Amino acid sequence: MNDEMKTASVEDTAGVILPPPVILLIAILAGFGLDYLWPRPFAPDWARYYLGPVLILSAIALAVAGERQFKRAGTSVKPWVPSTAVVTSGVFAHTRNPMYLAMVILLSGVGLLGNSLWFLATMIGFVGVMQYGVIRREEAYLERKFGAPYAAYKARVRRWI
Repeated sequence: MNDEMKTASVEDTAGVILPPPVILLIAILAGFGLDYLWPRPFAPDWARYYLGPVLILSAIALAVAGERQFKRAGTSVKPWVPSTAVVTSGVFAHTRNPMYLAMVILLSGVGLLGNSLWFLATMIGFVGVMQYGVIRREEAYLERKFGAPYAAYKARVRRWI
């Protein structure tokens, strides 16, 4: 591959710092690691056994719905490959980042189920990394690539909820 092809392919991506599933995995491992070293239980049993699983299942459902919308639109869910469409229907009509929102909900559910206050701390860190290392880069890329249609979508649909 020549240098022009390498440059073109890099410029036609969002340039995220890490794949979002890797960032999520780091947050989960940090939560479990901190909980192992310094346990900080906080949740009542009803929240652990009922709300935790409901949040986890809801997160999975939201992520699957978002991924299906991407597939229907014929674009990749992976932010490190070129986007071919802006998805604005389905769950994307309510949040610009349903899969990232699902990851936050998943962290909440795992934290409740595992009764670990550390997951709230890792969730805050996760949101910060996602906001600055992934989402803002994706938004800038999508505005460059799709222009006014993406800007209009961004103006009418919130980033998270």
